[in-house]
Amino acid sequence: MARPKKRKGKREALVHQHLENVSRELLESHPDIVREFIGRNAGIYALYRRSKLYYVGLATALRWRLKAHGKNKHGHAWDSFSIYLTINDQHLREIEALLHRIAKPPGAKQRGKLALSKDMRRQITRAIREKQQGEVDELFGRERRNPNKKKSGANRGLSRLLPNGAKIRGVHKKRVFKGRVRRDGTIRFNGVIYKSLSLAAANAVKRPINGWWFWQVERGRNTWVRLEKIRKAGTPLS
Repeated sequence: MARPKKRKGKREALVHQHLENVSRELLESHPDIVREFIGRNAGIYALYRRSKLYYVGLATALRWRLKAHGKNKHGHAWDSFSIYLTINDQHLREIEALLHRIAKPPGAKQRGKLALSKDMRRQITRAIREKQQGEVDELFGRERRNPNKKKSGANRGLSRLLPNGAKIRGVHKKRVFKGRVRRDGTIRFNGVIYKSLSLAAANAVKRPINGWWFWQVERGRNTWVRLEKIRKAGTPLS
């Protein structure tokens, strides 16, 4: 099947300037210069006390946040800092949450929240139980249960990766096509059930096309990812 060529675009850097492990005296002695270089940039900052991490935070107006931390409850708790300037602040809150969860800085009283991320513990627990049940069935000569044995390889892979009723979309010539994944891995598109992603995609664009490349699924709010990428990662979406 014809597959559109990927365009090699220049990747935008998350961090475009940084300043690491500098004395607090820089802020107090040369605030005008610091403000000039930080500008109106958003970014991540880290506060240290005797070279040990004390606090990590984010700010859409970084220069004002650093100034505030010199006077608020953290005022006398740190003696050096690092800053990382970013162009796009779309994921700053998630990055801050990750840093709090991993580093657990003493100055952060609350654990970071990953609002759109789902804990895989339940899925992994279920997979372990199914594996163990299969091993027990083999030991005692029982027929091994396989809920997916009637499904084709492609459909089984799709139904494993996406939950029943998952919304998918494809974009072609500025038109957006929407469909749903059914429990058995088939696709409902324009009121018709298709046995594969490629058949549904071909009906949308009126020519043969790789359905795994064409269709996308929402992973996080307003963040659409090609199913091809989900398949390569191999991690089911819940």
